[in-house]
Amino acid sequence: MKVLLLANHFNTGGITTYMLTLAEGYVSRGHEVFIATSGGERVDDALALGARHRTVAALRVKCEFHPSLFLAAADVAALVRDNDIDILHAQTRVTQVVAALAGAWSKRCYVSTCHGFFKPRLSRLLFPFWGKAAVAISPPVVAHLTGDLRVPAADIVLVPNGVDARRFAPARPETIKALREEFHVSAAPLIGIIARLSDVKGHRYLIDAMGELVHGVPGAKCLIIGTGPLEAELKQQVRGIGLGTDVLFSRICGKPAELMPMFDVFVMPSLQEGLGLSAMEAQACGVPVVASRIGGLVEAVQDGVTGFLVPPRDPAALAAAIARLLCDRELARRFGDAGRQRIEEKFSVGAMVDGTLAVYRKALGRA
Repeated sequence: MKVLLLANHFNTGGITTYMLTLAEGYVSRGHEVFIATSGGERVDDALALGARHRTVAALRVKCEFHPSLFLAAADVAALVRDNDIDILHAQTRVTQVVAALAGAWSKRCYVSTCHGFFKPRLSRLLFPFWGKAAVAISPPVVAHLTGDLRVPAADIVLVPNGVDARRFAPARPETIKALREEFHVSAAPLIGIIARLSDVKGHRYLIDAMGELVHGVPGAKCLIIGTGPLEAELKQQVRGIGLGTDVLFSRICGKPAELMPMFDVFVMPSLQEGLGLSAMEAQACGVPVVASRIGGLVEAVQDGVTGFLVPPRDPAALAAAIARLLCDRELARRFGDAGRQRIEEKFSVGAMVDGTLAVYRKALGRA
């Protein structure tokens, strides 16, 4: 089978990780993979897996009805015809529109993945553009599609994200020690988050929680890894609270599998998540998680078993849950072990790849 994955860009992030995971799985099963995006820092990673990438500059636009999307669709349709691609797989609203046009022009079908939650704007209801099937990454996303976006239940297929437990795995003590020395947090109880610095990820609540936590857990440090529009604002918040040496920032965000194991607790105080891939990656590394009780995070983290779920926008609850894990190392170890086991059993890459291929076959009438 020849598959075309489409997204707005190919920079570090959840959708890019999703496409790379699918690409690797497809290639290993003998399928051909093409990727069309506006480009980005992870393109070389796709090429290294054996996928082919087409840069379509117009895909960087954010408006679903931007005139340049007709040019993007023409480019994509030519790619599909020239390479006899079987199916298109869109990851974003913009690429859904492009896939609908390109699919019609090239006489190929397309499917989409819903990675999160969206406002039920009139345009989405009048022009759904989900294709032959809508892949949902978690049960809450299924409910969102049927309830808010009015997608017929028969058109939705639940295929949870998978985590490569070979790459995301607990590290040796000497490896963790070296990593912590690199970030100058050798002996400190260490809290971590790896996420884009944007409102939806809830970093501000974690910083507020650290203002309380440093009094109850002396020496605790928080390492915030990522880039984004809120970087300056979050650093100012840290200075305002007086946490200059307790909350550290790093822009090294392209190697989460290497960084995750050094944390004592991984925190995901998001306001919205389709599933919570970073929380799943942390658990695969044997790290207990504290996360918001919202969206797909209620599926990603098993409350009281692999981590704690707390109300969103609640720094006090966040601080209390983190402190409990930092102060009870045996509990943290049990949560970490249970988290890795759950990822291996419920969120495997193999199940994700095979499940998505089954969606393609059904859409193509090959089931």
